[in-house]
Amino acid sequence: MSNDQSPNTRVGEQEFVMERLFNAPRALMFQVFTQPEHLKRWWAPQPYTVPVCTIDLRPGGIWHYCLRSPKGEVHWARSVYREIVPPEKLVYTSTFADEHANPTEGIPEHLTTLTFTEEEGKTRVMAHVQFASGEALKVAVGLGMLEGMSITWEELGEYVQELQAK
Repeated sequence: MSNDQSPNTRVGEQEFVMERLFNAPRALMFQVFTQPEHLKRWWAPQPYTVPVCTIDLRPGGIWHYCLRSPKGEVHWARSVYREIVPPEKLVYTSTFADEHANPTEGIPEHLTTLTFTEEEGKTRVMAHVQFASGEALKVAVGLGMLEGMSITWEELGEYVQELQAK
């Protein structure tokens, strides 16, 4: 398994799993994945920012956000929640979108199941990301999805340490 410094990633035929042990309580880890004010601080891989992030945290609700590059390019995405079990699990589909949260082309839609497991005061976060086909997975990997998640989870680790130091 992974330690609390680097994610452990396994890639299958139509899916990948990334997990990491964070030195933070489970309730806090669930909050930083479900509250816009937190996601704006860590969701984008540096030097990108998240200028817009809205969340309707309920089954069928939409999480809509914008990533902005240092050059001002914007990339919108949306996720639709399927299942929410605080502070244990989130299940949602994701794809690129426009500024009105309408799905667009670019990255294949995928289903993410996030689980938050408490381990002696720390939290193991596991993301199971499923695609409709092996080709869809290859497209997402080719777009840098695994690297982006690794970078943002590194930033997340630093962010939760900052929150707990306050």
